[in-house]
Amino acid sequence: MMNLEIIKENSKAVYQVIRQAYSCTFNELQRLTRLSSTDLCLALAQLLRDSKIEQGKNDLGVYYQLAA
Repeated sequence: MMNLEIIKENSKAVYQVIRQAYSCTFNELQRLTRLSSTDLCLALAQLLRDSKIEQGKNDLGVYYQLAA
């Protein structure tokens, strides 16, 4: 089972990347953070649950950005 502290640390790293890039796709986040798919999904879920980021979709696919 995944440790909540690890998820929080990964969430901080993902948040910083999104903050600098304005918006990112899953693949971009995975490349920039070097997290596994599972770790990235858990980090994104934590950030979405905390209302720190938003998920959207455009012609290029799903993207993540800071919450308004």
